[in-house]
Amino acid sequence: MQISRKVHKEMTNEEIASFFNTTRPFIQGNPDLRDPQVEGWFRTRQHFRNSSEHAILQIPVGCGKTGLMALLPFETAQGRVLVIAPNLEIRRGISTAFDVAGRECFWTSTRVLTDVSHGPFPAVLDGQDANIHDCENSHIVVTNIQQLASRADRWLPAFADDFFDLILVDEGHHNVARSWERVFERFPNAKVVSLTATPFRGDGREIAGERVYAYPFRTAMVRG
Repeated sequence: MQISRKVHKEMTNEEIASFFNTTRPFIQGNPDLRDPQVEGWFRTRQHFRNSSEHAILQIPVGCGKTGLMALLPFETAQGRVLVIAPNLEIRRGISTAFDVAGRECFWTSTRVLTDVSHGPFPAVLDGQDANIHDCENSHIVVTNIQQLASRADRWLPAFADDFFDLILVDEGHHNVARSWERVFERFPNAKVVSLTATPFRGDGREIAGERVYAYPFRTAMVRG
């Protein structure tokens, strides 16, 4: 699939919000989606219509967490989306699924979107090749926590505090660590969703947020 993407001025939060709220993705009734993806998207959408508290989604391993993250911005994001992975390997998997020009693009392979010529366009913070202009021209920014909130402080100060409206945290049981807290403090008005298979920590610290959806492990096993 060839995607024509013109270089243009920075997309505003209003333009991005319009995209995520006027695009009509095929989610409900889509046989190519898994139950926790559809249900998790619906519960999160409902949650942020009534609350600004951080949301927690409990999804067992292998149940489509990356695909769920791809759905969550629709009808929820009112601006740019930040996706944070805990490490490079998971970040690569997410960026592959979000690549609108790739064969493994989640939106097109599951028929959620039939036309991706207008997005959603991702930018990946990837070492020395990344730059702020890619982020400004994108709907979604994908990174890993070490890249975003390293001691070098290259990235966090580069973004305005309203640059992101929705933050999606993969492996969300890490979200009480100081590096994650720095991100949330930098974007104090952003909606936050933490996705995790294990919403508890060995050190006894509580994960920040309200659990708005949990897909039972037993159900996942029964349904394969």
